[in-house]
Amino acid sequence: MDADWRKRIQITLIIFLVLAGVRVGIIFYERSHESEIQKPQPVPSSSYNITLDDYVTPHKLFPYDLKSAKEIVGKTVWVRAGNRVTYYPYSTATHSVNLSHSAGLLEPLEKLEVKDVIQQNVSGQKQVMVAFAKAVAPAQYAVSVGKVSGGSYDFFINEIFFVDDPHQLYNHWPPEVWDAIDHHQVKPGMSELQASFALGINMRVTGGDYGNRTVQYVIGDQTTMVTFSGNKAESIEPGPKP
Repeated sequence: MDADWRKRIQITLIIFLVLAGVRVGIIFYERSHESEIQKPQPVPSSSYNITLDDYVTPHKLFPYDLKSAKEIVGKTVWVRAGNRVTYYPYSTATHSVNLSHSAGLLEPLEKLEVKDVIQQNVSGQKQVMVAFAKAVAPAQYAVSVGKVSGGSYDFFINEIFFVDDPHQLYNHWPPEVWDAIDHHQVKPGMSELQASFALGINMRVTGGDYGNRTVQYVIGDQTTMVTFSGNKAESIEPGPKP
């Protein structure tokens, strides 16, 4: 009888040992598998180097209706979306925009004096229009800076204008760079941001990282091809017709 009990105890112990071994194996497998899942993924490398430009924080406007948008009236703005935004004649007598024909495209960093902010139907949709005067002409013009849908306003004024003088925002740029920008020219060594200030943002981009690619800038019926390497312009030449 004693021998029979000893045999049963031995069998029980063997079963417990086998079960414990299986459990330990499962734990090691799960931990090993978990470590593989949680292993940090490599961050894609980029050739872009941070510069002082990345620390510039332009002041922005956050209007929420027509009245709050009028706070910009009487202020000076500079065109941020150069060669991309169409503007139209504005009548000071009727406070309306003549949408029958455009007056052209706003030039890069063009300095404008805001005269009025109105709401007008454009192609069946209510839009917010900013009326302005150029420094070189007494006539007034207007451009759309927002739309209205169901009583809700959606503004894109910060994408079109700087409300701070870019010359002050980027005063760490050398005078020769600013001279080229003010004359709408790109010189070797200029960055992509500087080139966009000079030629605008109406552009077509080839493959490649920012600062290491070829950009075709469209200016009216002309284009300029600029190839960047290390975020510096290396090749500047006329491009094909747009």
